[in-house]
Amino acid sequence: MINVFSIINDNTRCTIQGNIIHFILSDSDRPWWSKQLEGYFTQSSIKLDMTQNYKSQKQIMTSNPSKKRFIDFVSDVRGVKIDLASGPSGYFSAVLDNLREDDLFIATDACPTVVCAHSKAYNKNNFYVFDMDLDQNLPFKDASVDIFSGNLLDNVNNYATLIQEAYRCLKPGGHLALIEMFFEHGCKTYEHLNSTGEIWASFETFVAFCEEVGFTYLSGDTISSRKGKISQGDLYPLDENDCWTYRTLYFEKNN
Repeated sequence: MINVFSIINDNTRCTIQGNIIHFILSDSDRPWWSKQLEGYFTQSSIKLDMTQNYKSQKQIMTSNPSKKRFIDFVSDVRGVKIDLASGPSGYFSAVLDNLREDDLFIATDACPTVVCAHSKAYNKNNFYVFDMDLDQNLPFKDASVDIFSGNLLDNVNNYATLIQEAYRCLKPGGHLALIEMFFEHGCKTYEHLNSTGEIWASFETFVAFCEEVGFTYLSGDTISSRKGKISQGDLYPLDENDCWTYRTLYFEKNN
């Protein structure tokens, strides 16, 4: 069995609470978005039932062929698996059904309610939840991780740095599996994101950036395509006529 502390950088400050490892040691260090999400949970009557979310997400992630391929890709990798910005959906839960005794799975988030919900939903000795800010350097040693996964990481402020950090932490031949939304060239949202240097402005700009970092793009699938916003409060796309795609992407770290 893999010792979780064998992959954490030496001299990294953290505290342990059961299967939770806290790298955020004070409220003042929490990112603003996690404070907003925590406020939503504490001020509303909604209770986050991650056990139920795991069940519903297993159905969602295994009934769609493209999403099932994502689950299978992550499940097939042996060793240390780290999900970035796991959030309250539990989308990765089907991977947990396929964990081997010599695998180690780590979910990550910075919202206390979400962190605790994951901790309670799956309490096995090869599963941990890391309370951490992805806009800071990852606390993992160089070449210590076998695969990183992530679903819609575009809400990370320093997304480009996160990709570079993931590359640093992956073993040679390690993998990166992502689900992201991308915009068509020429639409208003693409032009805006591209002008501000966002690497996820389009599928092409994102793959090009990852390849510059040192990754090899293996393959991917289009899950869905649509025009306009899903709900009224969405930030993107900026125009109701902008088209975007929801995609999976698979990368490998060059040796």
